[in-house]
Amino acid sequence: MQTTYRYIICTILTSLGVSQQLDISTLERLVIEQNLELLSNSKQIEIAKGQLEQSRILPNPIMKFESGTGVEFETTGMISQTIILGKKRKLKIKLNELYFNKERLEYEILKQAKLTEVFKAFVSILHLQEILILQKDRITVADNLMNAVSRKVEAGKLSPAEKSRARIQLFQERLKLRSIEKSLQTAWNSISVLWGDEKSPFNQAIGDLSLLRDIPILISLEMAPDIQIFKLSLDIQQQKIQSEKAEAIPDLDLGAGLKRSNIQRNTFQVGLSIPLPIFNRNQGNIKSAILELEQAQLELKRIESQLKTDVSNFQAQLENLVSEITIIDDDIIPEAQNAYTIITDGYLNGRFTYLDVVNSQEMWFQSREQYVNALKDYHTNLFELDRITGNTNYTNFKEKN
Repeated sequence: MQTTYRYIICTILTSLGVSQQLDISTLERLVIEQNLELLSNSKQIEIAKGQLEQSRILPNPIMKFESGTGVEFETTGMISQTIILGKKRKLKIKLNELYFNKERLEYEILKQAKLTEVFKAFVSILHLQEILILQKDRITVADNLMNAVSRKVEAGKLSPAEKSRARIQLFQERLKLRSIEKSLQTAWNSISVLWGDEKSPFNQAIGDLSLLRDIPILISLEMAPDIQIFKLSLDIQQQKIQSEKAEAIPDLDLGAGLKRSNIQRNTFQVGLSIPLPIFNRNQGNIKSAILELEQAQLELKRIESQLKTDVSNFQAQLENLVSEITIIDDDIIPEAQNAYTIITDGYLNGRFTYLDVVNSQEMWFQSREQYVNALKDYHTNLFELDRITGNTNYTNFKEKN
């Protein structure tokens, strides 16, 4: 099976080798099939399955053989079997079934946590790609401004110092571009670690940050991973109480055999032994199991309350971000761009200073960067909301796949 997975991954990487593009669906498959922590955790499921299978096996019978020496020697052979009473075996099987289900649920929770982590990293890469485009636009604007200033300086309408200012700004913007490119490469290498590669074979993430998925309004916490795991823990604790009570009932050892003597005839023997529950009735373990159940019930109430608060906070943050994104895109960016155009034209005609141009340019690009940052925060919060509510039917960036 592992060989098949490796073949699939190699096929994916080979097919994408030319374009070097990565979409979120491919990313999901890579993490599920190759993340080392997930692969390691999946072994716990097999371990729990083995323990479940072992609990279904009956105890082995015991054969006992004794032989004496001398004139009146005796030889005794006996087979004994432990008879488990109090439904202990049935309860143990049920308990191991619950532990097996818990391991599977913990794997799903870990998988969702890893996917959330990698999706947020994917959003960061999309964000950096947008910031990179934005920075290239900054360089283009700065370059155009420097050329316009140079023509004015050559015509004797502006001081040569103005050209120096424009050149310095252009150089600074180019330095920022290099820093962003380095950050983007680092982000690619960081995300590749999550599927087991030291260096990413990809160099472009496919996705549109401006495609906003609707905010979930009516959210049920029934599928929330933390709720599910605590409810399963309650079932386990209740089962442990029953198992501990059953342990107070002693098991029966039943045996039968043959005794042979050189003096007497062969005699058939039957043996029966059972501990008397006079002192130890497992009362301490029963009490501890009951207290652990009460503790788990209180913890479940705390988790439910905390999750309701978290969901409400995420919904409020997402609503605020939608308002911010809309206002920036519809009002602020167009106004800032218009102001920059007017001030730049006025500067070249002697009505504004170079500082006015720089300030208006910065306001325009800051509004565009603020817009991209808000988009990043929206998707990041939405993925986190999906994780805590147990939603795996996300559609972020899938519209163009």
